Amino acid sequence: MPALSFVLLKAPVQVDPAAVVSTFAELFPDEPALTHAPGDPNRVLEFASGQIATFVTLMPGPVPKGEADEAAARSISSFRKGGFTVPPHLGHLVVATMGEETKTAVGLARHTQIVAAVTKVSKAVGVYEGNAGATHEPNFYVSVATDTQFPTMLWNGVSMVRTPDRIELLSLGMGQLEIPDLLLVAPASEGNAALGFFFDLLAYVASRGTRIPAGETVGRDEDEKLTVHYVPSPIDENVEVARVSMVD
Repeated sequence: MPALSFVLLKAPVQVDPAAVVSTFAELFPDEPALTHAPGDPNRVLEFASGQIATFVTLMPGPVPKGEADEAAARSISSFRKGGFTVPPHLGHLVVATMGEETKTAVGLARHTQIVAAVTKVSKAVGVYEGNAGATHEPNFYVSVATDTQFPTMLWNGVSMVRTPDRIELLSLGMGQLEIPDLLLVAPASEGNAALGFFFDLLAYVASRGTRIPAGETVGRDEDEKLTVHYVPSPIDENVEVARVSMVD
């Protein structure tokens, strides 16, 4: 399966490939250079970076069925003050990166970097990550992609359930790396700290490339030891997730 992202456009105009190449170099100067294979600029654009091949296709219409609009609520960018609502988009770019490497954190990160360059050049109004079930604010997307080695904030939508005494955070995208999603349970009073810990754990698991064994412990420092259990997902009992609790 390719890595897929949908860059939402105010108007259906294909991105300038030369500008994507130069912007990639500006954003990621330490990464292998991005190159563009010459061809009809009105058709599919082909880019390469290292062993990665990425294709950009213009679709002259919005993402069907309002999927991208609805998914904005699951982006961490919508949790910030003022939230994030997807502006009207009359077109979108399908960015597809091929190859087995996209199942690794390094390969998926390279795809994300290319998407960030396309996002900036196209002056996108949002980026819909279908495998995460989340649509991100474009400036947030570019910022996280450039500042984070493994941008799990972009690879995952977040399902949040809050009660008076606890908060439950469930990731919605780690299946891209063939790793179970994470369910973190924390005291309601520690919501911000829990969110930071949540994404730190996701980045740790992405970097190791395999699930944390059941019964092992994780924590925010060497003294905190929270046991990892595997349980049915609260949104799909047929799917297993890693549960870490700060309250029980």
